[in-house]
Amino acid sequence: MILSRTVNNLKESDSFRVLSYAKQLERQGKEIIHFEIGEPDFDTDSKVKEALLEALNKGETHYTASQGILSLREEISRYEKNFRNIDVSPDNVVITPGGKPILLFVLMAILNDGDNVLLPSPGYLSYASLVRFAGGQPIYYSINVEERNTIDPDEIKSKITRRTKAIIINYPSNPTGKMASATDLLEILEIARDRKILIISDEVYSRITYEKEHISITRMAEKDDKGLLVIVDGFSKTYAMTGWRLGWGVLPDVLVKPVVKIIQNSISCVPPFVQYAGIVALKEGDDFVKKMVTEFRKRRDVIYDILQESDRLFIPKPEGAFYFFPRILDLKMSSVEFTKGLLEKYGVAMLPGSAFGPTGEGHIRISFANSLENLQKGAEFLLKYLKEIK
Repeated sequence: MILSRTVNNLKESDSFRVLSYAKQLERQGKEIIHFEIGEPDFDTDSKVKEALLEALNKGETHYTASQGILSLREEISRYEKNFRNIDVSPDNVVITPGGKPILLFVLMAILNDGDNVLLPSPGYLSYASLVRFAGGQPIYYSINVEERNTIDPDEIKSKITRRTKAIIINYPSNPTGKMASATDLLEILEIARDRKILIISDEVYSRITYEKEHISITRMAEKDDKGLLVIVDGFSKTYAMTGWRLGWGVLPDVLVKPVVKIIQNSISCVPPFVQYAGIVALKEGDDFVKKMVTEFRKRRDVIYDILQESDRLFIPKPEGAFYFFPRILDLKMSSVEFTKGLLEKYGVAMLPGSAFGPTGEGHIRISFANSLENLQKGAEFLLKYLKEIK
């Protein structure tokens, strides 16, 4: 059978590839410390689980509106007002099974073959595959992980052509934990206004921040900018609901119907009982989020101090999300070879920096969404491995 060009263009997820190999080693009896997968290690709040069971018992098990149930979209509108300080109509909110589908559906709605999308490097490893899946061409722009301002606006401008349809931004960043400066966001907005391109702002880690509050690009936007902005958010990271598959997008008027049409012709709708649970998460989840972030901050600080002991690591302290993205100094092998060797010798699973774009090579991503005991043990193994390799 000859497979389609679309499938052949898709890249296997590095995070799940590493996870699969780590699980294979576990089945062979090797103890593995998992730093590769980006998901909170906390259980979903019991109030959210109770809300799902209540919805099931009430018979909320049938098809519902492809755009999402109105009561959840209304609650998201209130959330956007309280958190991002923006006025959002429920009519501009679209519910999807996680944040990744809203990215894909928006790209499918705007791209024709040969169009391109600007992506951050280092940046979330699925962006490039999603762009290719939608028929587009990914073009990387550099993110500076070591300076306050993360972008070079001149570099971005130089990569925009008449086929450029969108620029994806992601703050706080996966994999770097960097947050945007006001300067970054204003410069990106000015570029989008001038070139009439869409900004897709992936803000799924926006509640997981430490010393600073998240600044959404929506706060910088003027009334006329609404048609240029897509906001992507979800429940997976904020409320430890990765397996629930629930996310949303705030879309310009022009994109709502096309995206809903794609949903109607693909997934039909998100299960209503999951959506009703999402309402409770938004209404009653603040204390849960604060406790989780407090624990993440504690882990970050402890592990940062341990990793600082190595003269082989340059390791910026993450401002948000739950990842370290250190650069390994004087590394004489690829980041793939490094992480494979660490996994096979010491049972510590991490992701190679090369998975996150061309400027990620020479780095590794370490998720600190794990117990403090495992983090300390894994960090010590990493330092030991760094002393052994050349």
